[in-house]
Amino acid sequence: MKGKSFLIGFLIGSVSAGISTLLMAPKSGEETRNSLKESKDTVLKQLGELKSNLKELNQGIREASSEGTETLKDFILDIKHTVANWQQEIKPHQRELQKEIAEIERSIQELETELSKK
Repeated sequence: MKGKSFLIGFLIGSVSAGISTLLMAPKSGEETRNSLKESKDTVLKQLGELKSNLKELNQGIREASSEGTETLKDFILDIKHTVANWQQEIKPHQRELQKEIAEIERSIQELETELSKK
């Protein structure tokens, strides 16, 4: 019952507000209609421009995303090549260091052997 009473009150209030608005309007009905038509045309034009701008923005985002993906792929490929080249460059140095470490270990073992004899 409360919902029905609320609905009836809402409808009566809406009708009375509409009637009082029409009676208190500063312009005549024809002027108000013309003003509403002009406003409608302006709003529709602005909505059309907004839609066009949003389409352009969407296309720009897609292009930027695509370019970003390609750039990222190129960057990753460059990093892989750089790491591979670096690994090839350090291999000779790595072997030399391993030889030197092996020689140092032999020298230490010889020294330990000599010290244990004395």
